[in-house]
Amino acid sequence: MSNISPEEMAAESEDLLNSVFESIRDLRRELQDLRHRVRHGEDIDKTADVRTVASAIALLETCQKVENRLAECRNKSRGAVRGSIAFDLEKARADIAGKLDRIRAACVAGAIPE
Repeated sequence: MSNISPEEMAAESEDLLNSVFESIRDLRRELQDLRHRVRHGEDIDKTADVRTVASAIALLETCQKVENRLAECRNKSRGAVRGSIAFDLEKARADIAGKLDRIRAACVAGAIPE
């Protein structure tokens, strides 16, 4: 399994999401056609129409998965992992460097026994 960056993962997810949106548009047309036929008392093909409804349900599930994947990508790119708070690594480095400088200065001044 190769490691891909959060940005690459997000780009792949956005491509997948665009594909899902296109499928939704097609499915919406089919569902509108089905609704039109039912309202006007036209004959309906139950097998094909059940397939259309099943496709709608499956597509909704796919949308939820893609949305979750995009949220995960966004969190990773911000530094958040599994619901944890995102860390500002630059600020953390600066804080640690400052504390190390104070410790070094205290050691030179003899304030901290070795």
